[in-house]
Amino acid sequence: MKLLVVIGLTGEQGSSVAELFSHKPGWKVRGITRNPFSPKAQTWLSKDVEVVKADLNDPSSLSSAFSGATAIFSYTNFYEPFYSPATKSLLKEGQTINEYCFEKELQQGKNIADAAIKVEGLERFVISAECDSRKWSRGKYTWVYHFESKAKMVDYINERYPQLAGKMNIIYMGGYMLNWKEHLHFRKAEDGTIRMAIVKGPSNASRPMIDTSRDIGTLVSAAIEAAPGKKILGAGDNTSLEDQFKLWCKIHKLPYGGFDVMTVDQFDKILPIPGLGREIGEMMLFGDEFGWGGGEDVVLPQDLGVPCPLTSWEEYIKLEDWSTVISPLM
Repeated sequence: MKLLVVIGLTGEQGSSVAELFSHKPGWKVRGITRNPFSPKAQTWLSKDVEVVKADLNDPSSLSSAFSGATAIFSYTNFYEPFYSPATKSLLKEGQTINEYCFEKELQQGKNIADAAIKVEGLERFVISAECDSRKWSRGKYTWVYHFESKAKMVDYINERYPQLAGKMNIIYMGGYMLNWKEHLHFRKAEDGTIRMAIVKGPSNASRPMIDTSRDIGTLVSAAIEAAPGKKILGAGDNTSLEDQFKLWCKIHKLPYGGFDVMTVDQFDKILPIPGLGREIGEMMLFGDEFGWGGGEDVVLPQDLGVPCPLTSWEEYIKLEDWSTVISPLM
């Protein structure tokens, strides 16, 4: 029996991976979480998933959590400190919360790698990461800290642990399709059309998206089966924001009205935490101008050489209940 260790068992990415592998013949799942007694963590016990306490900020706790792993799925949550009231008191003088989250996430990634390299018999290390936005934009975009921190984790592994790098596949995770239900800003214009307020570049560039609950497990399974050394674009759909919006309106029989394009500063002001809008806004502009993988040689899921069926944007729209989004627009 092979063992997959899933970091972030109760999160969007980790739960999708654990769900798929809990039904996958020949595999056993061990999920790690800071609070194994939380209701979300406890639900996994009925699915025959081993739930283990470990903290990414405590390297000593990771060694036992990783013991015996055939494969590890590595995920770190950059945004978690944004929503913690305690974070403000932890900032250094003059430090932004974005910079704090960068440092914290990078250290967590290093802790994971330091523990993973010691695992005897480890065959595959799959890491949810992103490209180095500062590097590929040549310093134009300096606030996409959640891309940069993840890219630095990969650099750390490549430079310090070439043996682990030789077992690694990287997933450059696309935007979550569920963000359309939770975090986008729609309005009904005076002419009756539906418009979206968003930060976007002038080009009609592709924006990769993934159905987190249905597909991240499938994507990680393919990354484990595929040969190592790949940078995979984590996307079930990779079309432009304009085409995505037009299709969403068409399926719901709503008149498409286009975009109310905001600046990064405007976007930052409408989000609840200072710095959050700049982080996400610059990410959107970076992706529109340089692509989600920057200048990396990125492999599409369908080109991995192993089966990797993912949900398209059209399928996702038809599968989901959109009543809470559409009702205010009527």
